Amino acid sequence: MTVSVPKLELLFAPGCGAIENTVTMVKEALRELDLAVDVSEIMVDTEEKARELQFLGSPSIRFNGRDIEPGADERQDYGLG
Repeated sequence: MTVSVPKLELLFAPGCGAIENTVTMVKEALRELDLAVDVSEIMVDTEEKARELQFLGSPSIRFNGRDIEPGADERQDYGLG
């Protein structure tokens, strides 16, 4: 039986002042909970990439492809601005 590892994505814009603390907090929480999760840090550096990734703001955290921000599923204001 193959067990899939959950996927966590940390999306951020260049110059995001909060990404370092976000990465630290997420990794600490995963360690404390003893969870094996595949963590990816993704820089969103163009408007095209922001639209493609449905980027809502920096930083954004996605768990298995879903943004953890409440109401994110209803938003469509993707971009870097």
